[in-house]
Amino acid sequence: MSAFSRLFHRRLFESRTEAIEIEGVDTLTVHKRALWVLRLSSTFSRGAVSASFPVAVLAIKDLLGSETWAGLSTAFSTLGSALAAGWLASFMQRKGRTPGLALGLAGAVLGAVVCVVAIQVGALPLFLLGMLMVGVGSGTSNMSRYAAADLATDRYRSRDIGSIVFFATFGAVVAPNLIGVLGDFAESLGLDSNAGGFLAAIVLFGLASAVIWFFMRPDPLVVAGGVSSKATRTREPVPFRRAVAIAWAHPLARLAFVALVLSQAVMVMVMAMTPLHMEDHGHSKGWIGAVISAHTAGMFALAPLAGWLSDRYGRLQIIVLAGFTLGGATVLTALAGEAPRALLFPGLFLLGLGWSFGVVAGSALLTESVAERDRVAVQGAADLATNVASGVGALTAGFVVSGAGYHILSMMGMAAAGVLLAQSWFENRVAAGYVT
Repeated sequence: MSAFSRLFHRRLFESRTEAIEIEGVDTLTVHKRALWVLRLSSTFSRGAVSASFPVAVLAIKDLLGSETWAGLSTAFSTLGSALAAGWLASFMQRKGRTPGLALGLAGAVLGAVVCVVAIQVGALPLFLLGMLMVGVGSGTSNMSRYAAADLATDRYRSRDIGSIVFFATFGAVVAPNLIGVLGDFAESLGLDSNAGGFLAAIVLFGLASAVIWFFMRPDPLVVAGGVSSKATRTREPVPFRRAVAIAWAHPLARLAFVALVLSQAVMVMVMAMTPLHMEDHGHSKGWIGAVISAHTAGMFALAPLAGWLSDRYGRLQIIVLAGFTLGGATVLTALAGEAPRALLFPGLFLLGLGWSFGVVAGSALLTESVAERDRVAVQGAADLATNVASGVGALTAGFVVSGAGYHILSMMGMAAAGVLLAQSWFENRVAAGYVT
């Protein structure tokens, strides 16, 4: 094993050697088991999302005969993610991580089935309902990163979160490259080629749900004390408005909240329209899938690096790095008016990398900036707000690209990255006591 490989392995799995101390409980064993289960589930669930996303955009275009409303698929998916964030946060405060994550992923299996049927019969409302349910699975997959932090120490929290994001790489990068093969397979069954990605999603979401349900025991949130498995009365869930108020009361929690929202919104807006932008300029589904693979590699493959940097140099510094990376990515995509692959590959890769920096550092900062009893509620509120913002952005993106162009959409992303940098500067001064 090379020196680089040894360093990479140590950085990725270093969190296995430490967990929070709870009297009478071997939290290290519980934590290690939960991490491996979450990593495997993340691989399956992210593969399901990545297999279905590109073909969903193309399916909407085929169903409507226009790209103006192509953002509907992403909008309904992110709406489903928002619903999952709100409902599952409430559910997990009462029941724990294991049943909540397993149930959300199982719902996505049914959603993928509905999408296949809708594509075959040409029913747009039915397809949007299916995408809503697929979005629940996507949102559930995103929320699983917080389960990695339940028993983590401050020293390794970002790396534990980053390791879950990293394992999504294997599903996220491989799945889009199989879009052509999956389309051919669907046609061999007498189905529309766009149904192929959803057939893969049915299998992968099912595996992700089963892994959580059967193997993530004991529940890390129960062990951490976030919910009592023996309580005669369940704790009342914290409503969304109160959870937002809790986050807004602390400058660093507020920054983490904003970082999560803007990182996701910028990424989704530009990514959602890239397949159509490429198709309009004559690129094949194979090249579209390759660019999306580069993007998802940026999102997930370097997540351990994002986690290590966040633990080593600080959450705030990596959120600032996220702002600069997202800004650089949108500069490249703004210049890609004729969809040259030489700009779209690095642009979409950096777009994913900026998202990774923002989400890993933002998730860790949010978790440690609020009281333990409020964490699940605040995490759910942040994901709900994040998905609502990205859903609105995805829906708007179709109109922007249709009416003004892909480059204008990219410039909107640049502006949002600038807001994140300004917010980082301001909240840092507040937290340091320079501003009262």
